[in-house]
Amino acid sequence: MDIYTYPKSRSIRATWVAEELGLDYQCHFVNVLSATKHTPGKNKKVPALIDGDMVIFESSAICIYLAQAYGNGQLYPQDLRQQAMVNQWLAYIISELEAPLWTILKHAVVWPEALRKPALIEPAKADFLRAISLIEQEINGKTWLCNDTFSVADIFLFHISRWATTLGLPLSETLTHYVAALETRPALHRARLREEAAANTAG
Repeated sequence: MDIYTYPKSRSIRATWVAEELGLDYQCHFVNVLSATKHTPGKNKKVPALIDGDMVIFESSAICIYLAQAYGNGQLYPQDLRQQAMVNQWLAYIISELEAPLWTILKHAVVWPEALRKPALIEPAKADFLRAISLIEQEINGKTWLCNDTFSVADIFLFHISRWATTLGLPLSETLTHYVAALETRPALHRARLREEAAANTAG
């Protein structure tokens, strides 16, 4: 099994899932800033997964596949109704939270100056803060986002929350504590080390 990564990117979602499940995989660094970058995914981005004859891109598809194929109910439930809850929040996190954050990043940092439209940043911040308020209400009084158990939805929410903090967007006290608790998970630490080691080896 091979996972193609770039440190401090969406690829941490895939390596974190792999570490939580104790999977045997090779971590490959992809220099996403290079015009000649190589990744097997059809979208040419990270993460990408090769498992036998399967090639998968998009972090949500990779994480669900790994959990379903190897988790035996861990990280992604086997019960259809519980799956629906995880799918619901994953879709919400990606469409309502990640999308405005990516808009902010593109127009503040990522895109060349000529393509940036700074006027779009404040509306995107407002969209994010509106959307995160629903998550903050949902997580209040709970340990995990879905079904009273740690799942891929928590991994995605953690990643998006950290991303928001980096951009200077405020989080509620409840969500801040939630993120701090997840930060201590050994599998997350191992995933970061694997990605950094792959990058150092490639360099």
